[in-house]
Amino acid sequence: MGGLLVAIDGPAGSGKSSVARAVADSLGLVNINTGASYRAVALAALRENVGPGDGARLASLARGVDLDGEGARIHDERVPDDALRTPEVAAAASKISAHPELRRVLVERQREAAKRAERSGGAVVEGRDIGTVVLPDAPLKVFLSASADERARRRAAQSNREGEFDRIREAMRVRDKRDAEREASPLKPAHDAVVIDTTGLPLEEVVSRVVELARRAESSPDRKGG
Repeated sequence: MGGLLVAIDGPAGSGKSSVARAVADSLGLVNINTGASYRAVALAALRENVGPGDGARLASLARGVDLDGEGARIHDERVPDDALRTPEVAAAASKISAHPELRRVLVERQREAAKRAERSGGAVVEGRDIGTVVLPDAPLKVFLSASADERARRRAAQSNREGEFDRIREAMRVRDKRDAEREASPLKPAHDAVVIDTTGLPLEEVVSRVVELARRAESSPDRKGG
């Protein structure tokens, strides 16, 4: 039996990245942020002038992307996290992420990264379709949510753009709609996910809940073979 895999999903601003990092640290697991793979493809597309509508070329770029607990690589080049988090890359990643052919390639990349981590002890894998598509058999699936205002407030504070609250909230509304309505891997909780509304909850409380759920999953009779 390999290590524990924890799937954490949720929309932007729900707290999944902060929670995933803290849970991984608490449990001694690798933290894999699958969003980095989409941002890496977006960065490669911007570098090579590949349009956001060219699904075939985007899928080809995706085959050169890999993931691990330290982030993303493009053809073995480690990409600094700040290069993946520019507004231009974020906007491009949002546009390209709906392509089914691109998602098929990256889902395989994400599964491979999770399996490698599982063999070496386990991982907390975060994204928007981990529990439903990437790791549907993960022993623990968590879906984080929060009110629209709370998520926009967090994102504005995170990027020191409190004066742009209304614009950020509208951008998140558009992204939520796109994620929920896309044909390939729409954003939704897995049928057996534990849903946690993080509105008004301190980070420490959410992390504590997920850590406790993970410890229960790890000690369950099913994982011990009955």
